[in-house]
Amino acid sequence: MSANVLLDDLLARSSASPLGEESVQNIERESSLTAEDIKDRIQDRDERKKYAKQTFSFLVAFTFTVLLIVIAVGLDNWICFHLSDTVLITLITTSLASIVGIFAIVMRYLFKQTSNLS
Repeated sequence: MSANVLLDDLLARSSASPLGEESVQNIERESSLTAEDIKDRIQDRDERKKYAKQTFSFLVAFTFTVLLIVIAVGLDNWICFHLSDTVLITLITTSLASIVGIFAIVMRYLFKQTSNLS
């Protein structure tokens, strides 16, 4: 069920039966965020931004290093740097797996899905 349908249903039920003062206070107490919760969320957001940027920078440097190695192998005649085909294929394959793995693991940890609907 979509969030709009749930909200419409809640609005219809709340219009049908007016809430007493005590009910309103209970709802406010249960749903309001404390100042500490707000500070925690702000800190979490700042940390996520920081680590997302650091992860991206690391992956760019890692990819650039692998690219330089591949280019150096391609320029074997001029700079005397040689890797066998097997080693080069292994380097590219494991680098790609590492990049995708690091990205997936770190981003899944940083940006967890939380369920707010009950």
